[in-house]
Amino acid sequence: MNPFSNAKSVFLEKVDSMDYIDLDINITARNKLEQLIHKVPFQIVLLTGHPGVGKSYLIQQLAKSINPDSLHIQLFPFLSLNGFLAQLHLKFLPNIKIDKNMTRNEFFKSFSTNLPRNELAPTIVIDEVQLYGDRELEVIRMLSDCRVFRFILVTHTLKNKEVLNESYFTSRIWDKVIINQLDVKNIQLFINQKLSKAGLDSISLLLHDSHYKFMYKQTKGNLRLLTRMCFLLFDICEYYYDIEPTVFSKRTIPKKYIEMAAIELGSLDAR
Repeated sequence: MNPFSNAKSVFLEKVDSMDYIDLDINITARNKLEQLIHKVPFQIVLLTGHPGVGKSYLIQQLAKSINPDSLHIQLFPFLSLNGFLAQLHLKFLPNIKIDKNMTRNEFFKSFSTNLPRNELAPTIVIDEVQLYGDRELEVIRMLSDCRVFRFILVTHTLKNKEVLNESYFTSRIWDKVIINQLDVKNIQLFINQKLSKAGLDSISLLLHDSHYKFMYKQTKGNLRLLTRMCFLLFDICEYYYDIEPTVFSKRTIPKKYIEMAAIELGSLDAR
């Protein structure tokens, strides 16, 4: 059995509860978000970080520690405002019928009338908020003003989203939680824990400090790129293990294999 076949499958680009790894950068962010949700009557909190640092990865795990009856996570952009409002209504007011032709104002009235006035209102997490237009952001602002929902807005950039920078919007932002990019230590932790969870500690022993430093340089701490690079590296190792297994007898992965993975990733020039 080729051990690198299993190692490669560990780094398929998927996110699920069995795949989650606690890193220093997301433990801090998750703890802060949990504290805000459990204790603070905020209107809006921002969760930010560069693309690929694991923001979506984190918020899906947040649901494990928060009562599902008080949390809604919007991972994908909603197609219509009324569809989004209807989704919230069905979740938080399941016993109150809605009309398919309900207007935005009627939804607002129903929320204000029927949802209990509680300082720790239900929390709505909206991922990729930078993809929304001003109309959608304005509805989020108005819903936060009703004080029947709190919002965590997840974004990797505020460029070209002037409504987020306007005082009437930012004055409602209680806090900003930032996820930083991985450093060399967290890159090593991420890879080792993922391999260990799959019972592949023997593969971890083939990776050394120089490998992790090279991966950091090539991925710049981007979790998505790191996952892809590991998949490519173990795919290459899988091939060479089948045709020349003795190459791994020195208990290390040859440097040229990791360079080949970086070339395939597009971070290293092949010349």
